[in-house]
Order: sequence, then C-alpha cells, then structure tokens
Amino acid sequence: MKKIWWFCANIVILLCILSGCAGETGSQPEESQTVVAADAEDVPDEAAAKDCAFKATFLDTGKSDCIIMEMGDFVVVNDTADIDDAAAICAFLDARGVERIEYLILSHFDKDHIGSAAALLAKYEVGYVLMPDHEEDSEPYFMLTQALAQTGAEERRLVEDYSFTLAGITFTVDAPKKDSYDDDNNYSLITTVSCGETQFLLMGDALKKRTGEFLDSDAGEEQYDLIKMPHHGDYNKKLPELFALARPEYVILTAGEERVRVEEKTIELLGQSGCQVFYTDEGTVTALSDGRTVTVIQ
Repeated sequence: MKKIWWFCANIVILLCILSGCAGETGSQPEESQTVVAADAEDVPDEAAAKDCAFKATFLDTGKSDCIIMEMGDFVVVNDTADIDDAAAICAFLDARGVERIEYLILSHFDKDHIGSAAALLAKYEVGYVLMPDHEEDSEPYFMLTQALAQTGAEERRLVEDYSFTLAGITFTVDAPKKDSYDDDNNYSLITTVSCGETQFLLMGDALKKRTGEFLDSDAGEEQYDLIKMPHHGDYNKKLPELFALARPEYVILTAGEERVRVEEKTIELLGQSGCQVFYTDEGTVTALSDGRTVTVIQ
C-alpha cells in the first residue's frame, strides 16, 4: 500500500509542479523582499514600505492556513494550506523571487495545513522544517515524510519550545506539552513573532487545552498586536482569557465559504475586544511592521 501511496504522491507533486509551481524562479531582488508587493495597493505608501522590517501575508486559500513571512532576504512559511493550493502559493513566492525558505513551520498535520508541503519541498530549497513530535495516518502526511526523505531538508520535531532569529526578527515556537491529545488540533505549534516593539501570535488550530498550555507560559502573558485566530473561528473557553492578556489591535481569521466555522461566541468576543477583524475569504491580508507600529491591509 505504501508503494502505491508513494507512486501517487510523486504523481501529485509532479502535477503540482507542471501546473504552476515549475518554472525558473527569478533572482533575489536587490532590495529587501519586505518592500516587494503584488501591486501598488498592497503597501500603504512608499515610505512605509521602505521602513518595513517584517511582512506577513495571510493567503486567501479558503478554510486553510498559509502564512508567508518576509524579513530582508529571509522567508518563513507557516503552514501550506491544501494540496490544490500549491500553484497559488508557488506563484506568490515566485513573484518575489524566492528560491529558499529558511524555515517551514507546520503547525500540525491536518490536510488544510500541510497539503502543499511536499510540493514546496520539491520546488524550493528549505533549510529547516519544524513540526510537532507526532505521527498521522494520512496521505498528505505520507507525502510530506517522503518529500523530506527525498530532499534532505532538516526535520525538527519539537518536544520543547524552539526559538530562532532572522534579520533581527525573533520567532518562538511553543511546542505541545503532552505526549498525546484526544484531538489532533491540540498538537498545534503556536508561533510568536517579535519585531522591535511589535508582536504577532499565530495560533495554528489550538483548541481549549492547547490554548491553556500557551497561557501558562511566559509568552502567554504578553501583549500581541495581531492574532491569527485558531481553528478558523471555532470558539473555546480559553479565548476570553487570551484576549484579556493579549489585547490585540488586529485579528485574522482564515475562513472558508460561508464562514461555517466562525461561531457566534467568537464574533461576540471579537466585538467586545474592539479589535479590527480581517477574514481571508474576502482576500489576502498583509501585515507590515516597522518595529514600532503594525499596519494591516486587504
């Protein structure tokens, strides 16, 4: 059976490459990638673009996550959406002349978070792949492990928190605190990003138990300018505590059609918090930080 899966996986990856992931990537731009935009409307003004130290793009891929973060010449990708999103993700990266992904962070192994991981590993040079120390019996996971073996990218399964710094931007990946959970979403890696005085919080699909673990950490007591909501808008009883501590100015929800996962309690919480809410089903969302302030545009 695994031989059949491996054959299918290779075919799928090849099809992804032929349908839009392939083609020569452009050379790295001389200017920082954080100032490159798809069009003029992607950046508030020229001065803001030049001062931008960090750029996070939340792609519109439906009920799935793909966050592409740029700082100087470095690129970090957090989750890779579904398998049929590979061409769109590659097109976004190619438009910026990306040839190397420094870190590929896979929050957990649901298909809407690792679907295009094998295709990205096949096309781009990837330095490190961060993931939970967990196994899953699924075709996307099997494709991921085979792509890792084939490309030689360094795989790090996190059993404790992990930090790295690129171009002065610090990433801290909060690892699950238990060996096993009843719900796979609680294996989610939770990533925080610090750029000067600004901070971003990317929650993966963390549910109540995993959100509680994060709140028990030092990072859980911090204020965050922007939160990527967990699990596409599902509500859990730890979210009010998180919002009381984090006090976000902006919230991003990776929402699918009709926002079926966005619960009324979530909407009430967002309204009470006074934050600005952006839904990716209305289009790709871009967040810029100059180290002092955060600007979000859609």
